[in-house]
This record gives sequence, C-alpha cells and structure tokens, in this order.
Amino acid sequence: MKRALILFLCAAIPTVATGRQETTWQGKSVGQWVEQLAEEDERARWYATYALGQIGPQAAGAAEPLAKILAADLHEYVRDGAAWALGRIGPDAASAVEALTAALDSKLPSIRRNSARTLGLIGPAAQSAIPVLVRMLEDRDATAAVNAAEALWKIDRHAAAIPALVKMTDEGAGAGPYQAVIALGRLDAPPDAVVAALTTALGHADADVRRAAARALGQLGPAAVPSLRQAMADADDEVRRGAVEALRWIGPAAVPELIAALENDRPVVRRMAARALGRMGPAAREAEAALLEAVRDPDAQVRQMAHWARRKIRTAPMETQ
Repeated sequence: MKRALILFLCAAIPTVATGRQETTWQGKSVGQWVEQLAEEDERARWYATYALGQIGPQAAGAAEPLAKILAADLHEYVRDGAAWALGRIGPDAASAVEALTAALDSKLPSIRRNSARTLGLIGPAAQSAIPVLVRMLEDRDATAAVNAAEALWKIDRHAAAIPALVKMTDEGAGAGPYQAVIALGRLDAPPDAVVAALTTALGHADADVRRAAARALGQLGPAAVPSLRQAMADADDEVRRGAVEALRWIGPAAVPELIAALENDRPVVRRMAARALGRMGPAAREAEAALLEAVRDPDAQVRQMAHWARRKIRTAPMETQ
C-alpha cells in the first residue's frame, strides 16, 4: 500500500531532461521530497512539505501530491504545510485550486487561513474559488476573513474585497483590524480606495493598529499626503502622531509637510517631525532652516531632537536614533 502511494505521488513529477541539473534542497530532489510525503511519521511528511515550499516554483511538479496531502492527511499541521508549500509554488500550483477551495470549508481555522492565502498567491487561475471566498468574508476567524479578502483582490480585483477590509479596520479588539490594515497597505489598490480607511485607523484604540496604519499610508507614497495633512489637524494626539510617522515612511516627498509639523501645537508632534527629518539625512536638507528655529523650541525634548536632526542631515544618510 505504501509503495503504491509513493508511485502515485511520484507520477506527478516531470522527468528532468538529461544534462539539466534538477533543483534540490538539502541534497534531495523534488521527487525525493515527494516520496517523503508518503512516510508514516507525520513529522517527516510535514518536513517534506516545508522542503517543497523552500524549493518554491521549481517544485511545481509537486502541486498535485501536495493537493492530495491537503485533502487527506490526518494531521492539521501537515495539511497546513501542504497549503503553505502550494502558496510558495505560486501560479504554477493551479492544479491544486480545487483542493484548496474545498479546504476553505474546513472546520480548522488554520486550514481556512492558509488555503485562502494560497489561492490569492495562485492568482487569476483560481477564479473558480471566488464564490467560496466571497462567502468566507464573513468567516468567524478574522485572519481567515482577511486572507479571503486579499485573495479576492489578487485573483480578480473583486469589488467586495476592499469594502470588506475597510469594514474590518473599524472593528474593535482582536486581530481583525490590525491584519485588515496590513492587507490594505499591501494591496496594489488605487490610493483613493484605501487612504480614508487607513487615515481613520490612525486613531484606532489599539496602538499596533495605529502603527500599522501609519506604515501602510507611508507605503502609498505621495498620494497619501493630502489626507495626512488633514490628519495633522485632528483633535486626537494619536492620529497626529500617526500622521507624522506615515510622512516619515513616505520620505523626501513629505519633507514640506514635516517642516510644517515643526510648528504643530503639540510638542510630541514637533519632536516626532524633527526625528523624522533627521532620519532622512541629507535628503531633508531643505528643512535645515526650520530645524534651526526648532532649536529654540519651548520644549526641551523638541530642542534636543532638532539638534540631533540637524547633525544627521549634515553628516549621515538615514541613520536611526
């Protein structure tokens, strides 16, 4: 029986042409790792999925054996490994779409999470999974719902994806808002579709969500500046601080806004603005005059940071304090 399973799994591996070197990991070929998927020891099977994932797209021939493991293995972490490995293979794992779609209905949250994520990594070839992914936007597990939304966007730029993530950013405690904010920053989405939600998230009660929103806005680049300019006038100090942090992530294009922030009525915002300018190094040279004024700021910490920033602008590129 075991021999028959090994022969079945290996049948999916294409023969490597003579004269070509087969991709290996830790000295074993794709075919050898597929053989290990049939071992009785579940740890050995899991490690085989890990190895195939490490090989990545070059292990495309293992997609069908991995799909079988995902569908039939008795151990959750082995199935998780198979879903992860299929994601590492990427679009060339399209033959596993049916198994991954079926796994979206698993009772195990980890299986749903990993399968949704992998369908997104496979991309447009996973179109048949869209109806199940749309239903999964209401999954009781926040991470699974976020992964489903992100997958929908990657597969088809589905209209339900961004509204679902925006809704999740506004929820209270738990992993949902944080992961939704991260996803919004990661999507290749039009800035006007996500900037408002991310700016609102700068005032979230969870500090991790605020920081994630700042970084996500920074990754959007100059398109986020107008929204951040408005955020600088927000009544909530956390929103202001988040806006300054986002401007730092944007980089030199945000220097004028950071110069303006040196005159903010909140000392903590002025200090953060000086720190952000200093981190940019010589790229923020146009801020020298404003920082010279900040050296005379009423707040001692702002003065200290302005001194530091001027020194960094003159002497070192993008060091951190």
